[in-house]
Amino acid sequence: MKVAKKRKRKLGTLVSVLSGIPNIWSASSVRTEPEKWLDNWQVYKTIKANIQPELFGYHFVGHDIRGGHGAVSSKIDRFDPIKMCGVTLSGRVYQLIGMPGVNQDAQYTLNGWICRNEVVMEDATEEFVQHYKIDLEHVRKMDIRDEMVLSPHRKQT
Repeated sequence: MKVAKKRKRKLGTLVSVLSGIPNIWSASSVRTEPEKWLDNWQVYKTIKANIQPELFGYHFVGHDIRGGHGAVSSKIDRFDPIKMCGVTLSGRVYQLIGMPGVNQDAQYTLNGWICRNEVVMEDATEEFVQHYKIDLEHVRKMDIRDEMVLSPHRKQT
């Protein structure tokens, strides 16, 4: 009887610990998913990175409309404010759709990503918009969701 109670207590402790760990999976490879389309997007910047700080900087965070889940990018390498399209350190292309916003699933994914990567982040969306002189009124007017068949970096044929 003591052994069963001990096992039950250990199992309860294990379940408690595991339930505190976010259920976050790794992104698919860039080869299989070369682009992501994010709505309710934000940009976060790294304030402190305990491991490999060169891999961290500004990152896209948002709702991946094709995958239907939250997403956090690798470090942003370059960004085109006219096309609202950026390329990250991994080589993946991120198309930002619509206005900046907050998505609960994206925030959940970001929180798990922060824990896994041992970084401190802060919202830098406003700073990003100002730096790239993004015209939010223009962004508000353009809605390319109907044109999502085309990749932002492919030419029409």
